[in-house]
Amino acid sequence: MSDAREVELARLEFDSGGPAQRGARGRDVAVLGGLYLVQGIVWGFGGLLLLPRLAAAGVPLEQQAGIVALAGAPWVFKLAWGPVLDTAWARRLGPGRVAALGSVIVAAALATMATLDPPRAHVGALAWTWLLLNVALCLQDVATDALAFDRIPAAARGRAVAVMLAGHHVGAEALAGAWVGAIVAARGLPAGLAVLAGAAALVAVVVAIVAGPRGDATARASGSIREAVQALMLSPGGAVVIGFAALVFAADVVTAAVSGQWFLELGWTPEAVVERVVVVLLVGNLAGYVSAAWLVDRLGHRRVLLGSGLALASAWIGFAACRGLWSHVAFVQAFIVVQAWITAWLYAATHAVLMDATGARIRATQFAVLTACLNLPRVWAPALGAWAVAALGFAGTFAACGVWQAVLALVAASLGVGRDSGQARGR
Repeated sequence: MSDAREVELARLEFDSGGPAQRGARGRDVAVLGGLYLVQGIVWGFGGLLLLPRLAAAGVPLEQQAGIVALAGAPWVFKLAWGPVLDTAWARRLGPGRVAALGSVIVAAALATMATLDPPRAHVGALAWTWLLLNVALCLQDVATDALAFDRIPAAARGRAVAVMLAGHHVGAEALAGAWVGAIVAARGLPAGLAVLAGAAALVAVVVAIVAGPRGDATARASGSIREAVQALMLSPGGAVVIGFAALVFAADVVTAAVSGQWFLELGWTPEAVVERVVVVLLVGNLAGYVSAAWLVDRLGHRRVLLGSGLALASAWIGFAACRGLWSHVAFVQAFIVVQAWITAWLYAATHAVLMDATGARIRATQFAVLTACLNLPRVWAPALGAWAVAALGFAGTFAACGVWQAVLALVAASLGVGRDSGQARGR
């Protein structure tokens, strides 16, 4: 029997709920959630602590956007890690332990950033350390995705992705935002960064112990970026899938990149941002991902992708139309909850659809290519956000993001992948 045939039979057994489905047990899902928690504490620090403090210190929006864009570059090139995870060496080590290694490096980088205080006096050093930290986080991310492919059957992907992304937001809002935000307010940024570094190191140790290599039926074969891209492009509609992945989160990146300046325009101090935003954002995200864990697999990955895209577009356009109510804290908080809830559906469904689009033999490489496309807006969209605010104002920027998201939602309706479509690409 050929190697390709063996891999395909293993995939069919895994996806249909055969013996490999035991990999979906709670411990594996918890490990995946823990690894995404590390990603969350990094992004929570950047969005909820670092950027608002840079804005309050008078750092121009262009420089803030530059830091965001610089850190986004590794996420575009993270696909280079895919072939590494598809090698025999990485299979023997196990993607869990590779992910743990990435988390150790993240912890070391956070500890280094604790020495760069005050932030305004070290903008350049912060930017480069933030860049290096994101290189390590990309390795951890690709390894985590490979671990998910090894341990989670296709029928449970929506639920697993929801748990992973929920872990991301627990790290971002509960740990980095609320808990560490309070520490930063009381003892300064270095103390908060030390706590985050310790949390990342703890997760790394636990994952290294409980997520060692396993002889799963879905063991990957060596692949290449060229082969992964070629397989996608040659499949029917594959170019549309790649283009959609490259654009679907652009509006979300724009709104996130200008958020620090937007809060400043509202008259909110960094301390007020933590007090007024973190808890409601966490509630919205967790409610969104809990409901997504139930919703995405039942309704179908592509259907939820379409519906959540249209709902998010409506929310942004409606919020822009209510510019006069932005002075009311309760109104802004209600919008944050709604936006977070809908965005959770969008993220869970998008990742599940792209997992459906990967081939069995080179899953890590092919999914790394697709998620690298997802991260392309992190490089160019922050600058676009700064330009949009200058040209359209904040209300116009929200409205434009809504229109953009509506167009992408209609594109999602044409995708031929997803559990509800009965098709799979790249196989």
